[in-house]
Amino acid sequence: MNKKNILIIGAGIAGKLLGKDIKENHHNIKVIGFVDDARKTQGLTKIGKIDELAKVVEIFKVDEIVVAIPSASGELIRRILLANIKNRIPIKIVLRDLKIISLNKVKYSEVKNIEPQDFLGRPFIHKDIDGLNRYYKNKTVLVTGGAGSIGSEIVMQLANLNTKQVIVYDNSEYLIFNIDQLLRESGIRNKCQLIIGSILNKNKLDLVIKNYRPDLIIHAAAYKHVYLMEDNADEAIMNNVIGTKNIVDIAVENKIKKFTMISTDKVVNPTSIMGATKKLCEYYIKNINRKGTKFNIVRFGNVINSNGSVLPLFERQIKLYKYVTVTHKKIKRFFMSIREAAQLVVESTVKKGSDSIYILNMGESINIYDVALCIIRSQNFIPEEDVKIKIIGLKKGEKLIEELYTENELKNLQPTDIENVFKLKNFEKNNFNINRVIVDLVGMVASNTSDSNIKKYLVNIFPSLKK
Repeated sequence: MNKKNILIIGAGIAGKLLGKDIKENHHNIKVIGFVDDARKTQGLTKIGKIDELAKVVEIFKVDEIVVAIPSASGELIRRILLANIKNRIPIKIVLRDLKIISLNKVKYSEVKNIEPQDFLGRPFIHKDIDGLNRYYKNKTVLVTGGAGSIGSEIVMQLANLNTKQVIVYDNSEYLIFNIDQLLRESGIRNKCQLIIGSILNKNKLDLVIKNYRPDLIIHAAAYKHVYLMEDNADEAIMNNVIGTKNIVDIAVENKIKKFTMISTDKVVNPTSIMGATKKLCEYYIKNINRKGTKFNIVRFGNVINSNGSVLPLFERQIKLYKYVTVTHKKIKRFFMSIREAAQLVVESTVKKGSDSIYILNMGESINIYDVALCIIRSQNFIPEEDVKIKIIGLKKGEKLIEELYTENELKNLQPTDIENVFKLKNFEKNNFNINRVIVDLVGMVASNTSDSNIKKYLVNIFPSLKK
């Protein structure tokens, strides 16, 4: 019987353990060698570097490639995928958990297919679990938008800490149903109260807060899709701005101790209605009379596999149509995993002080065209041969390259004791009356002002908006 030829990428400890497991337990497999850029190896036979992969797999007739670098960055995984862009050799990866090395358990039976979080995310960031448990012990936390993709992960992380209770507030019956099932399957349903409600229903919000008396609020409810909000400016204003004003005002009136709002990189020199509405939320929090409530903001970029993100779209297009649509060949975005996004919110909320914006150091922004290439290749297809890439043009309000902070904000960035997280101590000053602006916008929505006229009004506040 012919043996399957496997090439292992990574001549470190994990590669050595994987090779040992294959030799001892998988007699129908032959490890033909190791590829690694590092000079020092674990005494293993290195037959090339990563950039030489195309030549190596051809010479040695490789049947499968396994990446055995648990701490590998997304950038390295992308390099590996792009180096194999013209072949269909399956590429798999060992579990990206450093514990497997400390336990000397790297098993071939546990290798998996490469997923988007592998080539877009970062290695696991260690949390101070003991510190988080101390902070959240016996606390009640209200999470608005708590059944959404990011909100539900925040809820799961909180429920697995020493919280007393987590109140999930969301306007989607379907998403509330989903998180109910998830919490039950995880055995933590009893720690959570699920409430269907809109942040525009100020009376219900006030009643919920008076009934449950949360120690802190995490505000994750918002409309987030840039191009959809361009054609629904009234809804963006009502949900994002007025909804945020409602929950902020009620938090202050009820003397909630701490309030964390989730913002977005779209607020930096906003070019879209969505970005402008979220920036107005940041300004409102800056100017609110706090009366003892401490406010913080968490700002991050695109979240891998969140509801409506580009990755599920690519996967659906590949499956159904054998093509993917990219708006521009040079468009770039920052990416983080849902776990990382939720973790940043949960950890930054613990920090003392207020009036800070927390920003994850997301590294270099990633070319979406390269992301399309990687997701096609990760499914063992060859781009343009098996799956076409269609360039369709930028959508309304869309930036070519996103930013996480302005040039002025860059001067105010400070490191924190959270790994890869910065704090923006000072808000940008606004030269307008935020309360007057909100009154004007509510009036425009009430009088059915057109999207184009609402945008004209916002352009006076944010000249960076695309007209």
